Amino acid sequence: GLPLPAGEAVALAPGGNHLMLMELTAPLVAGETVPLTLTFADAAPVTVQAKVRQPAMAGMDHGAH
Repeated sequence: GLPLPAGEAVALAPGGNHLMLMELTAPLVAGETVPLTLTFADAAPVTVQAKVRQPAMAGMDHGAH
């Protein structure tokens, strides 16, 4: 989980806090916008629109995920 303190912004960024998308049914295409539903332990789900971008650092190792 990712702590989300009330009233504070939490940034998501490559190499820092980020979302990992699992079990995609189609490839993501840079420039497209896709809906993501965020699920919380103590709040209702929230759907947001996310723009697909190329990673800033090509070749990042995600083997530990």
